[in-house]
Formats: sequence, structure tokens, C-alpha cells
Amino acid sequence: MLHLLNAMRAFEVAARLGSIRRAAEELRVSDGAVSRHIKNLEDELGVTLFERGNRSMRLTPAAAAFAATVTEALASISRGTEHLRALHDQSTIMLTAPDTFLLRWLVPRLQSLEKALGGISVRVTTWTREINPADRSIDIYVGVGRLLDIPGMVVSPVAPETFGPVISPMLQRERSLDAAALWQLPRLDIRWPPDMWTNWAREAGHNPTARDSVWYDSLSFSVQAAEAGQGIAIGPGPAIWDALEHNRLVAPLGMVTRSGHWFLAWREDRSHRTMQLVRRWFEAEMARGLALEG
Repeated sequence: MLHLLNAMRAFEVAARLGSIRRAAEELRVSDGAVSRHIKNLEDELGVTLFERGNRSMRLTPAAAAFAATVTEALASISRGTEHLRALHDQSTIMLTAPDTFLLRWLVPRLQSLEKALGGISVRVTTWTREINPADRSIDIYVGVGRLLDIPGMVVSPVAPETFGPVISPMLQRERSLDAAALWQLPRLDIRWPPDMWTNWAREAGHNPTARDSVWYDSLSFSVQAAEAGQGIAIGPGPAIWDALEHNRLVAPLGMVTRSGHWFLAWREDRSHRTMQLVRRWFEAEMARGLALEG
């Protein structure tokens, strides 16, 4: 089993870096060792993993999907190992949430959460895949949208889902912005999650004039650009609450309450007391943020 895990690790690094030499450098072994591991894995699976040229190597289509699975599995093993080591030293929980939520809302509040938990250490990581009850390296998932029915897990709503257009206060000071003037500002949009402007316009009952968008890869980038006065962005509640409180952003048209929720999800075998402490802390902190939407 150990030789197979070593082979999968070598395959994952080579697939990710696209190079035997670079994989060997990361793993601190010889090029030949990486090549042997990959050859052994191909023999074990009975599948060719790489198409090899004179100076290149490329994953076969089947191997590309396998590489993504191996990457996620190794990441889970790594988190689980870290979690086990932390539990040996002190009581720790691992929490995972969307990256913008972590960056703009949770990370600045981690000390407050740990205090509410009586000193339990909270470690955080991002997630973009579906909730996986079998992944025991994660104690609590933070999600948004419709509430899920997941066998073996508790799913608890902690706040309604809200979103709305936001701009820098300096844009308001520089010009008189009514609803029509807002639509003349550069429109800051993101590729994922998609259709935020379309969904907001439909749910808010607005019909903004069509114009080209300035595209960003991440919600945190578009909201940061709005703070810098670069245009108007759609911001979900937790991504903008702190900025509203400190007058870095304003929501000139208010916020729309959606049918979804921010929610926590945890396995039923987790400590009831600890999970309830986390839930109550989230409810209180997010209620304070909702009050800022006014």
C-alpha cells in the first residue's frame, strides 16, 4: 500500500507541474525515481497515464480526471494529518468556507470565534466542491444557497442570503448618483459564481441599462475594485458588511433578501456542545452584519 501511495504522490506532482524534472525537485528525489513510480502506477492500473514525446509529457484524457481525484484525495489526507496532529496538542476544529467569505468576513473574526469556544483552536481552508460527509478532515462546512438534505449531517441555517450593488462613497461625493446614473458607472462582474448581475436585476425588480462589464476572476477582486472607486459591483452580505461599517462601501439601492441561506453543516457524530457554540456565534455575528444593511 505504501508503494502505491508514493506512486500516486509522484504522479500527482508530475501531473500538476507537467514535468518529471520539476516533480523530482519538489519531492526531493531523482528524476529516475519519479519515472519509476509513474511506471509502477501504470503497471498497477493497467492504464497509460502520460503521452510522452521527445521533450514533453501530457496527461491522457482519462488520466486528467484521475489526477484531479488524486489531488483532492491527497489534500484530504494532508488536512486529516494536520488535524490529527493538532488534536494531539490541543482541541482543534477544521472549518471550510468559500474563499471570499473567509477573506472578507471570517478571518478577521477568528479570535472572537476561538474566544467563544473557550480557547478551541479554529483552522480554516477553502472549498469549492460538494460537501463530502466521508471527508473526516473537515469538521464544519460554511455554505450558501438552498438548504441541503445530507444523510448523516446536520445542516443549520445561520442567516438569510442577501446581496446588492455597492460603490465607493467617494463616487457618491464626486457626483449625484440616482438610479439611472449608477448604471453609467463601470460594471464590475465575475466569472464565478456566474450571472450575479442578472440574478440581482431580476430579484430586485430593476432593469439596468446594458453595458460592457469589467471582468474579474474572483468576487473578492470585484468588491475590492469597488472599494477603490473603480465602478459598481454586486456584493453578498458577508463580503461587504465590514466595508459598510467602516464607510469603505455604500449600498445605494439597498440589499435584496434571497430565498437561500448561509448555513453550517457538520457530521452528526461531532460534539453537540461545540457545534452549537459555533452555530450561536455565527448567528449573532451575522445578525450584526445584517443590521448594517439598513
